[in-house]
Amino acid sequence: MLNVTFVSWGLLQERMLTRRYPRITGEYFTYPYALVFANRFWTLVMSGMLLAYFRPRTSRSTIIYEYSFPSISNMLSSWCQYEALRYVSFPAVTLFKSFKLAPVMLMGKLLGNQSYPQHDYVVAIITGVGIAMFMTSTDELGFDFDVYGEQTSAKWTGVMLLLFFLFFDSFTSQWQSRMFKRHRDLSMIELMFATSAFSTVLSLITLVHDGMLWPAFDFISRHSEIQFHFFAFSICSTVGQLFIFYTIKNFGAVVFALIMTTRVLISIALSVFLYEHKVTSMGFFGLAVVVAAVCYRIKRKAEGRQLIKWKGMGEKSEKEIELVQEWHEHIDT
Repeated sequence: MLNVTFVSWGLLQERMLTRRYPRITGEYFTYPYALVFANRFWTLVMSGMLLAYFRPRTSRSTIIYEYSFPSISNMLSSWCQYEALRYVSFPAVTLFKSFKLAPVMLMGKLLGNQSYPQHDYVVAIITGVGIAMFMTSTDELGFDFDVYGEQTSAKWTGVMLLLFFLFFDSFTSQWQSRMFKRHRDLSMIELMFATSAFSTVLSLITLVHDGMLWPAFDFISRHSEIQFHFFAFSICSTVGQLFIFYTIKNFGAVVFALIMTTRVLISIALSVFLYEHKVTSMGFFGLAVVVAAVCYRIKRKAEGRQLIKWKGMGEKSEKEIELVQEWHEHIDT
């Protein structure tokens, strides 16, 4: 079910942001920040329900402004990801996210002076090489025009947006890990609720300030097809995060990482099939290189560890710090 929800979420994302409503002769939905707001709002609702169910002890050591930093960076990373689809194909965007390891390690060094095993650096380099092979082999990386047919001033706009996505996303995960280490009474659920509350309010303010709220609402009200897509997109994102909790709680982070790796392959395969993206043999070889590197890293992480069953979703534990890392390494909502 975890793969079903997030594969569906990715395909719906591509459909809404890169295809016309109605099909072929219609207009494009050009309001990616509306998707950011919808995701954050439903995450707020879900985390509020989890908060009421688990009832973790409220943190007394955190200061409210600390939640604003990961909220802003999380919003910006989501916007960069959605906006990048204007310039780069969905398979390329999906595979590019596998390079998260490199900026996460860099940010971990800067914010927390963390150390990483040597094989992580090797995996990051190999992953980068595989992604470069995939992206340079596809025929959709002509950056002079975006997916809407509009001429762009920056030839590598899509790649730059993806790099910004990695930067903001890695900052989010490392800042949240830093908060866990500083505030021993802070629970994962409380952190998610507070962060999504900030993000919901800030994304709504952004929509209003930029004059995108009413045009986005008007577009959705005029096209019944995108109404269903918008609803399904939000549900898949919200329910998918519930499945993340369930999977990591009952099967552990290693099994979760394996599932999310298969999700990347399934998403790319379905996108290529449904939206007729052309990938050369070199592109498929690059994809194989990335998957092999990720699987090797999962194998190294699994050595000497219990693969299934750990408890502690409601109370503070070291596993929750690991959950933050795994969450941001594999999730891109």
